Amino acid sequence: MQCYVYKGVNNDDHFLYLNQEFDQDNLPDDFPEAILRLMGELNFVVEFELTSDRKLAQADADHVLADMKARGYYLQMPKKDMDALEDDYFN
Repeated sequence: MQCYVYKGVNNDDHFLYLNQEFDQDNLPDDFPEAILRLMGELNFVVEFELTSDRKLAQADADHVLADMKARGYYLQMPKKDMDALEDDYFN
């Protein structure tokens, strides 16, 4: 699957993986507005072919592929931020 990676201006360590090039004017209706607020303006980082055997620095390729197929995106955040969000929502 072709993968387009973007970094937001609000968080240097958050990356948004998309299955198509980002177009602010043509987002799917179900794309979470909260992601855009969290990330801020998106800047293109890299495009590559993502396969299940590809090694990614901070994510499992199969997990990224599954999210991209199901939702059209994968949001990579540092584990410390994910833990804080889980605490906010589940405790």
